[in-house]
Amino acid sequence: MPFAWKITVTGLGLGGFAALAVRTLVLQAMFWRMEPAWTGVLLSFGTGLIVMVGVPTAFAVLVRRWLRPPATFTRAGDGAAFVVPGSPVGPGFQAILLMLVASYAVPFEKVPGTDRIGLPGDPALPWLLALPALPILVALAIVWLPGTGLRLTPAGITVRRPLRTWEIGWDELLPGGPHPARRWSMRLLYRGPGARPRSCRVPMSGLAVDAVFLATVVRHYAERAEHRAGIGTEAELERLRAGFARWSAAGRPAGHRAARGGAAPVAAAQPM
Repeated sequence: MPFAWKITVTGLGLGGFAALAVRTLVLQAMFWRMEPAWTGVLLSFGTGLIVMVGVPTAFAVLVRRWLRPPATFTRAGDGAAFVVPGSPVGPGFQAILLMLVASYAVPFEKVPGTDRIGLPGDPALPWLLALPALPILVALAIVWLPGTGLRLTPAGITVRRPLRTWEIGWDELLPGGPHPARRWSMRLLYRGPGARPRSCRVPMSGLAVDAVFLATVVRHYAERAEHRAGIGTEAELERLRAGFARWSAAGRPAGHRAARGGAAPVAAAQPM
């Protein structure tokens, strides 16, 4: 995820968390004093709903051009690979929702003898504060730690996940793969040590590339070894884009609709 998007996601998530915490610790007491009582309940629910819906909606507006990722790759600086940049969409929504939900774990109590609300005067308060702190830390890790990445070279495909990296040679991919591309993930089947079948899941929501385009290209290179040497060059990238565009014009719309709702067919090697 680009640095600017990391700042944006962090700001939106923590801002939403702070707004909901203020609602709980400051505004809630005012809502309780309202008459009739249902008006306070309605305002309390309404302010929470505005933040819970408004923050993700604002993020969706900001990332609207990323919601339909492009059918192309980025060339590596050395010209020896195609790389897929990270997308802020999947990790961003995950992190923001985690931080918003964390606000509902903030401990509070009515201050004795007053009509104010505050943090509990309890020796276990540090442990209680860990309840909202944990999802916030997880959200920040999603945003700031290295996310999903993909690199295609003449030798094979490298899939980078936060906790593990797979390096799979083109000849190791099992015939007929990858599995039909889905909106959120793609599964690669390959031969592991001892020729045992293994799988690697690629989370598409974290990548800025069209899922069907990526699946089609991977299958193409697995089946057509003569084209692998051109990976990383501008000419090869143009060939892939042109071939995929021809296939799209010839009937991809139905497949694209399937990809949005579930699985989409992966084109065979011929379109490229």
